[in-house]
Amino acid sequence: MANKSKELLLDNNNMLYNQNQQIENIVTTLAQTNQTAAIVQEKLLDQGEKIVGIANTNKDIQRETRRVDKQTNQIIRREFYMKLILYLIALLLFAANIIVLAIKLSND
Repeated sequence: MANKSKELLLDNNNMLYNQNQQIENIVTTLAQTNQTAAIVQEKLLDQGEKIVGIANTNKDIQRETRRVDKQTNQIIRREFYMKLILYLIALLLFAANIIVLAIKLSND
């Protein structure tokens, strides 16, 4: 009976030793996971800052694009009115030539 008790105590001791080894392995794994998580978090923060910077740059580009679009529309509008004025002047000159020609022909 003493041997049985001794064997049970040794078995329990071995089980406790194995459980302690498992706990140490778990603690080591958790420490490594924590380090990895800290590195990942740092990288995510860096990427978050980059994303914010890119978003701000994108807003600036959109603002600049709207400004350039307005200027382009103004230029197109000016070009249209200039062409219209040129065509009107050409039409008036043509009409003036016809009137001058008609006056000359009627005087002869």
